Amino acid sequence: MGAYLFHYFKMIKMNKLTHILIISLFINGCVSLSVGSKLSKRVIDTPSSTNQADSSVYASQSTTMMAINHILPAKSAAFEMMNKTIILPAFKRNDIDVYNSLQFLAPEGENEDGTFTFVYVANPYLEDKNYDILDVLVAEYGRSRAEEYFDIWLSCFAYEQEVMSFR
Repeated sequence: MGAYLFHYFKMIKMNKLTHILIISLFINGCVSLSVGSKLSKRVIDTPSSTNQADSSVYASQSTTMMAINHILPAKSAAFEMMNKTIILPAFKRNDIDVYNSLQFLAPEGENEDGTFTFVYVANPYLEDKNYDILDVLVAEYGRSRAEEYFDIWLSCFAYEQEVMSFR
């Protein structure tokens, strides 16, 4: 069929540019059909993610944990620095799964009472993992240094930390 196709073009005496254009369109069409056919088989064979979402009104099948931290105005910069340079790197080195599930959110401004609200979000919250900051600091820096860091961390709080879980 391919040889006959080229013979037909010679008979019409089309210029070379037209030959190239028609051949390119023909080959592109064949490749597109082949790829499209394989893709449609793959899509049909995989379970639909919309089926799960349609059966549940919840955001996901896992839980999310939020720890809300009300921080003193004079200590907000120290609290943020400590989390970014000491606490989160310790989580990263000790358990990458926990680190990857964590987000540390810093406020854009102060609250009405002058405090600053920082939030840890663990999404998903890995139930079989350790999110305890003191334990991670001890594993990373040793007991005495970890207790120093933890005391500095605690001294930043205006109110007790609030921890909430969501599904």
